[in-house]
Amino acid sequence: MRLFEELVRELGDEEIAFGGAKIVLLAGRGAYFENVKSIFSLGKDGAVLLTRGGKVSVEGEGLAVARYGGGDLLLRGRVLRVELEYGARR
Repeated sequence: MRLFEELVRELGDEEIAFGGAKIVLLAGRGAYFENVKSIFSLGKDGAVLLTRGGKVSVEGEGLAVARYGGGDLLLRGRVLRVELEYGARR
């Protein structure tokens, strides 16, 4: 995610660039997440991910994990909504 880190560095906030949740939506095809610590729940219509920055709730259709490892997660399917709760732990 070099481009993301360059953009945030340009904005002047290194803490955002290297900590917390990073989410990239892939136009109706899925979403990419960085800094995922674990998958709390996963179903075809939703997922809850625990990240270094908090809890990420995802709503969608036909969701499935395409790749997961090293803190990176690629979720395929139609993502309709993403919500981040900072500092949330379960």
